[in-house]
Amino acid sequence: MNGQQITQKRLGLWIAGLAVAARLAAVCILHHNSTTNIYTYEHGEIARNLLAGRGFSVELLGTWGLTSQQAPLVPYLLAGCYWVAGVGSSSAHWLFFAIQSMEGGLLVVGTMGLANRFIGKPNWALVSGFFVAIHPSLVYSATHIQVVSTATMLLVWLFLALFDLRQRPSRCNAIRAGLLMGLIALTDPILVLAGVGTTLAWLIFDRPVSQFERQKLLRYWSLLVMVSGLTISPWLVRNAIVHGQFVFIKSTFGYAFWQGNNRLSVGTDKVMRDSVLGALSGNASGLSGLNDQIWAARHEAGCVDDIALSKAQKQALGQLPEVARSAELYRRVKAELASEPGRYLALCLRRLRFFLWLDETNPKTAVLYYRIPHLSLTVFSLAGVFTMNSLVRRKISPTIIAFLLTTVFHAMTITAPRFHLPWEPLMMVWGLAGAARIVSGIQGQRELQSGGLYFNQIRPCSESSAALLQNG
Repeated sequence: MNGQQITQKRLGLWIAGLAVAARLAAVCILHHNSTTNIYTYEHGEIARNLLAGRGFSVELLGTWGLTSQQAPLVPYLLAGCYWVAGVGSSSAHWLFFAIQSMEGGLLVVGTMGLANRFIGKPNWALVSGFFVAIHPSLVYSATHIQVVSTATMLLVWLFLALFDLRQRPSRCNAIRAGLLMGLIALTDPILVLAGVGTTLAWLIFDRPVSQFERQKLLRYWSLLVMVSGLTISPWLVRNAIVHGQFVFIKSTFGYAFWQGNNRLSVGTDKVMRDSVLGALSGNASGLSGLNDQIWAARHEAGCVDDIALSKAQKQALGQLPEVARSAELYRRVKAELASEPGRYLALCLRRLRFFLWLDETNPKTAVLYYRIPHLSLTVFSLAGVFTMNSLVRRKISPTIIAFLLTTVFHAMTITAPRFHLPWEPLMMVWGLAGAARIVSGIQGQRELQSGGLYFNQIRPCSESSAALLQNG
């Protein structure tokens, strides 16, 4: 390793440290002396029930029971923090935030590795790591007890492992990619589309030429699938025992689809109320005050369940098993949409706009601290996709195809800003890939011009020297 490589490695570690520090600082600023209690969503209830001996359970639609509403990794991680530092304690939540901050450092390292493989220039990889370290929405996500920070980190490392598997097929790379695929399924099963997108990209753009290469890749891809299957198999067995049928990670697809498409829905799980704007209109004192204001607006917005289901309807649904409850809601909303196909199309187009641009139903997206970085990154990444080198685009194609598949899925079902966050580090790399090509082109033009100037300067001298020789 030469001196330049050592310097770049040290810079990379400093940038990873910056990511950890930025997230810890955000937690300190937003939660120190905050008037809002730390909100743990369903993860906190499940974690408490786990430690109380009630199993992986939660209250859903009016009834309590063993659940598959959430993927297991994050609730178990939070339960571990509760076990170490006390159930529901501030120390336990700070321990969880510290873990998420460390995940931010790993995210930066993974992003730099991916950018280096895609763009092939270490300096641009360092730039990608720096932007991911300080990107506001990624930093802010570490201040929430949700799956987003973990899912984002795992997604970047999964694409890194899949790229390495394609470039250097080996048993070790296949096992590493399979383990990451299983872990991401246990965190956010929708992100398994990363594997689908990578497979499609390989089949379309990077198909092995020889039969030996095809057999080799198929063998290691099969190993990847087997390892990922083994990773998630304990949870699948648990789901089969609890629900009496096969459930892939989560049981609530029908419920989520109903939230995004029932007659009172605007395409998300939020309710658009005028009072939300009122909650955001006050003068906030500092970032902590703004965070309190956003949380107040979020709770004011509420969930579509609150207006679409009466108490009696929730109690009636509660008489059904969890999987049947979700299936019943799916059946109802399908019947509604069958009679109003135009409304479903309008909801899909609205969700597509929400996912790619701004989700107007979520109070957090109304804040300029979110809007400016989000819209800038969207434009930057789109420009990068169109301006990057064709060879680089071919390398990056698995991430682009997987992103498009995810976009279509959320446009057809339900969307929220948190579903977009795991893709933002990859979007940063897309934009920088385009910027790298533009900068290389400018540098090439300058070198040509300077080379031409140098040639013009030495040519008269050469001609005069030839004349002297002839005269001499």
